[in-house]
This record gives sequence, C-alpha cells and structure tokens, in this order.
Amino acid sequence: MFWKYTQFETKLLWHNRKNLFIALFLLLFYFIFFIYYNQGEQLTLKQQKYEEQGIMNATFEYVDYLRDEVPKVEEVYQLLTEQSSLINYQVFYLGVGDDQAQYIENGLELNQLRLKVHELGNEGIPNHLIKPKDEILKEDAILHYIKKHQLPIEDDSFATNDFFVKAQQAMSGLLLLVVALIAGSELLIYEQRHQSVVKGFPLPFMKKVNQKVAVHFVHVYSLLIVGFFIGTIYAASTLQASNFSFPVLIYVNESYIAVSTLQYLLYVFLGFAIVLTLLLYVSVLLNMLFRNAFANLLVGLGIFFLPDLLTATGISPKILAPIKYMDIAKVLSGELAIQFGNSTIDYWHALTWLGGLLILVVSIIYGMNRWTYHRQPKDMPLVKTF
Repeated sequence: MFWKYTQFETKLLWHNRKNLFIALFLLLFYFIFFIYYNQGEQLTLKQQKYEEQGIMNATFEYVDYLRDEVPKVEEVYQLLTEQSSLINYQVFYLGVGDDQAQYIENGLELNQLRLKVHELGNEGIPNHLIKPKDEILKEDAILHYIKKHQLPIEDDSFATNDFFVKAQQAMSGLLLLVVALIAGSELLIYEQRHQSVVKGFPLPFMKKVNQKVAVHFVHVYSLLIVGFFIGTIYAASTLQASNFSFPVLIYVNESYIAVSTLQYLLYVFLGFAIVLTLLLYVSVLLNMLFRNAFANLLVGLGIFFLPDLLTATGISPKILAPIKYMDIAKVLSGELAIQFGNSTIDYWHALTWLGGLLILVVSIIYGMNRWTYHRQPKDMPLVKTF
C-alpha cells in the first residue's frame, strides 16, 4: 500500500503543470545564469593588479602631504612604498616573469604589510582608499591555500570559480524559497478537494505527509542537481576550465578559511537539501492552517522577510535570525554574521538551527493532527487534520 501511494503521488505530481514549470526552470536556471554572467567583462588577475597600482598611486598623493607633519604617516608612507614595489613585481611575475611561486610569496608579504598599516590606524589614508581588513584576510587565506596545494594560477580557474559562487548565491535564499513554496503549495489541498480518490489509501496521516514530502523533495532536488550539471558543463566548455580543486572562501569559527570548489559545492547542496526539506514541511503546516495555495506562498514569503522588515524599522530582530539561515550562500560567505552582528553564525551553526526548526515544524504538524484526531470522524484519515 505504501508503494502504491508513492506511485500515486508521483503521477499526481507530474500531471500538475505547476511542477512541469518548476522542472523547466530548474533545468535551465544555471545554464541561463552563466550566459548572462558571461556577458559581463571579467577582469583578469593582471588587470586587477593594474587597478591596485592605480589605487596605490592615489593613496601616495594623500599621504605625501602629511608625512612630514605626523610621525605615523611617515611610517605608513614607507609601508606603502614597499607595497607598491610588491604589486609591481606581481604584475611582472604574472607576465614576462612567469613565476607563480614568487607571485604568491609577494602576495603574502603584501597582505602582511597591509595589516601593519591597519595597526597604525591607516593614518593619512582616506576611507575610500582603505582596503578592509576582512578583504585582506580573505585574500591571504586563498593565497595560502594555493601555495599549500600547489595549484596553478589561471584566469580561467578564477572565472569558473567565481561563476560557481555567484550562481549558488543567486539560487540560495529567496529563489529556492519561492521554488519550494510553489512546489509544496498543494501538498494537502488536493486531497481535501478529492476525498473520494484518496480513501483507497488507508495510511496513517504522518506516513502520508512524509511520503508526500519525500516525493516532492526528490523531484525538486534532483532537478536542481541536474540543472547545475548542465550549467557546469556549459561553463567548463566555454571557459576551457573545470578545476574543482580551486579555492573558495567560507566563514567558519569566526574566521575565513579556503576550501576547494568541490567542498564548497558539497556544503551548499547539503544546505539546500535541509532547507528544501524544512520548507516542504512548512508548506504542509501552512496547508493545514490556511488550505490555500496562494496563502502558502504569501505567508512563507512574509515570514522570510520579517527580519528584514523589522531591521528597516530600527528593531534588531536577533531572535528571528534563524529564519534567514535558509540563505545558505550568505551563511557561508559570512554576510549573515555581519548583518546580525553575531560572529557565531557559520555553516554548522546554521545547519543545527535549521535541523531544530525542522524537528519543531514536524512536531507541530504531528500535534495538530493528534488534536484534530479526537474531534473529527476517523473515516477521513487525511481531511481530519483541517
């Protein structure tokens, strides 16, 4: 009976045009995103270093006026001189010099000098020319990772790596939320409208719910994975690069560490799996409360944006921060830790909270079903929950 119910749910899923639209969207999302992303002009490493040279020259102009008057400014000026020299050498090693090992060593030394300037309070340097400390630490972590794993420094590897990160940031959070809420908008509503069709499956309520969630989870998640592979194949063939060992920065234990692109993607898709499961169970709960597909989407979006709305009114909604943990990409990048002023918000912290919320939602669904079980006839196993 359990297997027959699974087959019934699967057929029901594919006969719904809404799910066909979701399938088409997920299969083409990463492919279309890459085409859009590739239209923009991506700076090469050498071009980035030329930009750094321009910023350094502008910084010298400001500092030079104060170097004779303020002792600290003179010290900053000397450090900037060393930094400028290292940047020039890096440009050389990326081109004619062709020495990646020395490029990395100079980069590590450059970051140490930048940190020393921060220790001196960036005296004499205007705010718009100061490189943030966290950006320096991020760059340092990437260079250490490349040095440790002896990876080649290639523009194509940087571009492919950046595409993976940007694509997951685009899918994470709001977009995945909308897809999941649409997919789960009628999980129970169909059975409410067609009671005679489902009476032939005398299964306990929670088993039906779990199987519904499982079928829709497999549908959405598998399409998400396949769509990602389609986009990846196109990106790799276009950029002539598919180095999944290249580093990506993530925020862990109140600091930034570099991990391989493959490890980053595993973290992201594990997070997506937990978020998707949670949202499907939330959809079941909203179906029980409102019995309306549009309410499922509107209420779900309202809950997700509630912390942002409270922040806009001047209220610090730290207690509602776990709602935003559904944006896995922002958790991994450390943006949420900065947004809520909580340095403990990292990947495993977020997954723990999401797992706790999942248990809470399932418990509420079970409790509501038990409560209505004693109030409605027992010959309507699923409808009795409404």
